[in-house]
Amino acid sequence: MSRKTWPLLAVAFMLLALALAGCATRGRISIRAQRAPTLDTTGIQRIAVMPFAPAINTVEFTAIANRLTDQVTRKLQATGAFTMVSPTVIHNARARGESIEPYVDALFTGRVTGYSSRTGQGRERRTNRNTGTAETHIFFIREVHVAFEYYLVRTRDGTIVGPVTRTGSRTVRHDNLRSLMLENTLAMGIVSDQLRLFYRDVIPHTVRITRALDRERDRALRPRMDVARAQIRAGDYVAARRSYIDIWESYRSIAAAVNASILYEAVGEIENAVNFMRLVFAETGAPRANQILARLNREMEAQLGFAMFHDMRTPAERVADHAVGEIEKVLPETARVWIHNTATTDQGLANDVIDNIVSAFLEHGITIVERQMLDRILGEHNLRLEGDVADSDLVSIGNLAGANTIVVVGITGAGATRRLQVRVLNIETGTVIMQSGTGGEWNL
Repeated sequence: MSRKTWPLLAVAFMLLALALAGCATRGRISIRAQRAPTLDTTGIQRIAVMPFAPAINTVEFTAIANRLTDQVTRKLQATGAFTMVSPTVIHNARARGESIEPYVDALFTGRVTGYSSRTGQGRERRTNRNTGTAETHIFFIREVHVAFEYYLVRTRDGTIVGPVTRTGSRTVRHDNLRSLMLENTLAMGIVSDQLRLFYRDVIPHTVRITRALDRERDRALRPRMDVARAQIRAGDYVAARRSYIDIWESYRSIAAAVNASILYEAVGEIENAVNFMRLVFAETGAPRANQILARLNREMEAQLGFAMFHDMRTPAERVADHAVGEIEKVLPETARVWIHNTATTDQGLANDVIDNIVSAFLEHGITIVERQMLDRILGEHNLRLEGDVADSDLVSIGNLAGANTIVVVGITGAGATRRLQVRVLNIETGTVIMQSGTGGEWNL
């Protein structure tokens, strides 16, 4: 390291330390908060960006629509959270009269809803530097306004997620009319400005929020509050929180309680912050405690929304995991399971669910009757498993295969009403010992 570089780094570190200390001195704490995206993209992995539509077929509207299509495609790809599907795939599938659901989970599209441009001139009085006299000066001004919206369309049921609406304006001025920035350049700049934080609309993200520490009105308690403030400046949030809680418990200081809740939040213990402020409000009924409690509840909801997006399982994986949990509750200790697929539609989806169930059973040490054994038994006894098969026939076949439990898997409904249907039969008694319900946890 050169002699010149070291002093510069030392100054930089000193300024950083002062900035951090200043933050604490001003009584503000910066917190990293997790947020779910504006658009509900849960379960969406494959996305095709379809061309944005202009509300009016003019050169300006069309140019903005094309720029939006291009930038949104690039930004979605940059998140790394989705598999991008070419819109050509969608067009070709539709041309063949096929459903697009096997190719993509959602379509991303939008519309340019507004565009306007105004160029004018103004007058102002300026002082001539040479003569010192006031003169009338003419200048030129240009203003451009752009409005657009975008949304997702889920392919499974056609539901629309969104829209998100964006509007923006840019104004420039110059003494020379020819030197004014072009309308198209201004419009494209607005698009870039409005999409700068686009990722927040489609993926979970982290933001920084600032919490202001409350100041104690009782002067007698301020020395103890200052001790806690010093601990914050030293970076020891746990010790500072303990100090504030001690003040609360000894003197019922609402300010100390609020500050303790902020420090709970600062170290990621949002649930503890909620429980603590709930206790404070229950004991005091203080409006300030209720206000903080409401804010913490909103924050906890945001955290739960964020956590939901980290469940990146496909619908087949999610529903299979739930089915495994319910099925295992009724299995005998030495279960030997035959899984029978009765789905007449969505065979690929049904097989995905069954594959996940089989994997989980094997991982948990549950014996599965192999398909080859079942086919051999069916051939030997000239039996067939086609169409509707009575439970009594399933029990007979399962018994021949050496199973003691049959898990019957099917899919009912279509689109938004599509649901996994599971029945578990006990071969020894010939009775149904488990039947899936109609709750959302079974939805595919």
